[in-house]
Amino acid sequence: MIEVGELKPHEEVIDEVAEKLSRAIRADGEVRDPLIVDQEDYVILDGMHRFSALKRLNCRFAPCCLLDYDSPKIKVGSWFRLFTVNDPTAVAQNLFSKMNLNCSKRQVDAAILSYDTESIILTKDGTIFSLPSPLDPVERCRTATNIEKHLVSDGYKVTYLSEDNAMQRLISDRASLAIAMPVFRKEEIRDFGLEGRLLPHKVTRHVIPSRPLAVDIPLTLLTNATTSRQEADNELSELLARRRIDRKPPGSIVEGRRYDEELLVFSR
Repeated sequence: MIEVGELKPHEEVIDEVAEKLSRAIRADGEVRDPLIVDQEDYVILDGMHRFSALKRLNCRFAPCCLLDYDSPKIKVGSWFRLFTVNDPTAVAQNLFSKMNLNCSKRQVDAAILSYDTESIILTKDGTIFSLPSPLDPVERCRTATNIEKHLVSDGYKVTYLSEDNAMQRLISDRASLAIAMPVFRKEEIRDFGLEGRLLPHKVTRHVIPSRPLAVDIPLTLLTNATTSRQEADNELSELLARRRIDRKPPGSIVEGRRYDEELLVFSR
């Protein structure tokens, strides 16, 4: 258990998503999954919307899985935005024109489609749109997020996938357009959290050795005004000790999300 005021997010949230989650937590009376947090300085690595929801519910504590972020076993990737649209190249060109963005375009064999640090949009037919190379990675993220917002406002549904899974879907023609996101280094992510310079929502993706899920911590424990942190920790330990753990291998899908690491799913 970590006090909510000590936790430091490194990404922004979508207000509607955080508000919807807070209503769900209030209705359920419990928090489903723990936040994933750097044990050194309490920078949140995964769980920004849960953190925001807990703040909205005036929680004192948050259940956290603390990690040694410097461990080479913890990997960092990014979340690509995937869309299915008709004539994706034309859609992309119209977007760039509407947003007054200067992008270059090149064509490659769709069967060997790949991306680099300058790619911003890739289409199933092998068209790659790139931004100017001097563009700062954070600004590249903001540009990509703005493109995502335009597509969503036009009625297209977004799916968030890892780089590799997104490219597989694009190449196999199960999606038609992908928005690429850069991958940041751990030290950069830590600095974003410590300095309060937040990245756009859902940019970084962390793969950890084993991810705990379904801890189902009672909301009353998180909001109790008289419980000390040690008492809250002890109650958390006792609660989890009564649970059974189902281990699931990497690649498992839980509640619609695919995980690249082993899962430790708690059950009552």
